[in-house]
Amino acid sequence: MAALRAPRPAGLVLSPDDSAAAAARAVLRFYLRAFASAEPAARAGEVEPVHQLRVATRRLRTALRLFGPLLPARFAAAAHRDLAWLGGAIGAVRDLDVLSELLRGQAARLDPELRRAGGPLGVMLQEQRARALAALGTALDAKRCRRLLERLAAFADSRAPVGRGTRLGDVAPDLLRPHVRAVVRAGHRLGPDAAPPELHRLRVRVKRLRYALETLRSLGDRATRELLARLERLQDTLGKGQDAATAIAWLGTYAESPGVPVASLLPAGALIQALARRTRKQRRRALKAWRRFERTRLLEAVIDELRGQAGAPREAARA
Repeated sequence: MAALRAPRPAGLVLSPDDSAAAAARAVLRFYLRAFASAEPAARAGEVEPVHQLRVATRRLRTALRLFGPLLPARFAAAAHRDLAWLGGAIGAVRDLDVLSELLRGQAARLDPELRRAGGPLGVMLQEQRARALAALGTALDAKRCRRLLERLAAFADSRAPVGRGTRLGDVAPDLLRPHVRAVVRAGHRLGPDAAPPELHRLRVRVKRLRYALETLRSLGDRATRELLARLERLQDTLGKGQDAATAIAWLGTYAESPGVPVASLLPAGALIQALARRTRKQRRRALKAWRRFERTRLLEAVIDELRGQAGAPREAARA
């Protein structure tokens, strides 16, 4: 899915000497601008802007988690809840785009006759996407969405005291540490026969840590850059297996739908078999990738690196 990846937040530069409150507001402003930039084309149904809109929404949620200890609790909880609702509407479109690309790639390997019989699969995907896109437009026009964006913008532009003037460099390691712990816990749960939901849990935690660390990347150095590169590769490896599992579930639902052409069940079955093999292969790769990642000790190294920005004496990092 590299062709559909949204750009990283290269323009977001924070300083360890920034107040944490000012940094939180700057981060929210940055991702709100990214959201506004992608929204018009996403409404029109363009694939890449839909992806960028989803990423901006996820980064906003990550920012609320990251700076949560410094934010008004009611504001953060309400904004997070509304962003989750909005993200669901965006994700419904984006997930179908990912599914369509994956199934097209798998179908290209089928016998030409089977591939032709699979035409109704594509038709149903397009019909579902059209409905999901209409629902996304309704969500974006909803009062709930407008209020959410207005509240986030008002907070981002306000000067109300938050965090008692805390210096960002002093609190960055503590802000990042819950994301690190979440990844470690999810990874420790993995056994040799890890099911797709367990691998997906790790993928979600890895993605949240990556977004949080990208927000703070200007505070780090070599360990931060290396960890970000490894997190991205691990996320991609985990994602391939999850995408295959999602496609199998969709094809199973399609096969059980009333009125589907009987001829299209053969290519659906062939795709399920191919994707099941892909899922098993990606599970093995994902587990190996996690074990390699775990051995790097980069999680601890990055916490230690961020601690070097603190005004207090440097302590040993604890993940």
